[in-house]
Amino acid sequence: MRCYKIVDEHDGILKTLFHGVDGSRILKKGEWLKAVIKDVRDGSCQTYYKSGWHILPTYEDCVEYLKRFTYTDKKKIVPCQARNVWPKTHSRADVYLAEYIFIED
Repeated sequence: MRCYKIVDEHDGILKTLFHGVDGSRILKKGEWLKAVIKDVRDGSCQTYYKSGWHILPTYEDCVEYLKRFTYTDKKKIVPCQARNVWPKTHSRADVYLAEYIFIED
């Protein structure tokens, strides 16, 4: 599935917005990245869901989602491919979760 991801960019290095994988927030381009799948919940929300890479189906969805952030100067929208995708059902936006993502160069 072709999709888009919002990331932080610092000196050309892409990083996850919040949680990383194996102690690192760095996202490598050009290889399949596997998410840690576990039961999680957002903030004070009582609804648990399976974690995964947060992705959005279109570039325009990312632009709209970015309006939720106070600081966007280090944010970047990157195109990617995703495998094993499911909807984040309790999200207020059209957010999906994926077990694998491939960030394109």
